[in-house]
Amino acid sequence: MNYNFLYSAFLLAGLILPAGVFGLDTSDDGWSRGNLLAAPNWLLAQFDDESKEMSKLDYFGTDLQTPTPKPPTYEDYVKEGWSYLEAGSFKDALNSFEKAINLNGTAPEAWYGRGLALENQKRYLSAIDAYTKAVSYAKNPDSSWGPNAGKGRAYIAIQQYKNAKESLTLAISQYEQAGEELPDELASMNQDLAQALEMLGEIDAAQNTLEKAL
Repeated sequence: MNYNFLYSAFLLAGLILPAGVFGLDTSDDGWSRGNLLAAPNWLLAQFDDESKEMSKLDYFGTDLQTPTPKPPTYEDYVKEGWSYLEAGSFKDALNSFEKAINLNGTAPEAWYGRGLALENQKRYLSAIDAYTKAVSYAKNPDSSWGPNAGKGRAYIAIQQYKNAKESLTLAISQYEQAGEELPDELASMNQDLAQALEMLGEIDAAQNTLEKAL
């Protein structure tokens, strides 16, 4: 065997290929390590930079535009308001419903939510005004019985029992027209109506209404 030839070949390989090719740890020589086909660290860094730039391009080589975020709609603010109501954050809920009203002043659900937020802050006169607006913009019993029930509760809170009786009687009637199946809500309205009737001295009517609630 020609050992001189083999020796010359190994020398030549050593000149052409850096030590990192053979998986040696060359942490101080600027080469990556651990791979058969190692590459200089500076070259890898360049690839990284180019990859970052290419990620900003589409297949045709043009810059990809970051989509402009869509502004919230009044429906978004209504959903946000209801989430705050369920969490008991009534001031935040009021703020969200007012933003919804600023975008759509005739949305009954926004006015209804505003009324609920105000009622839970014991701002009963403002709540009655919001509930009245909700009723005025409602197009069917489905969206009007809730605000009328809210008016009834608020009227009881400020001891206007006659107005409470009218609002709650109307709310129960609209609830039935809407064909709702929310027994807890119906029971609550009957209990409130019974309270208003009792305060008006209509004891028999109050008792009958309370029995319906139970």
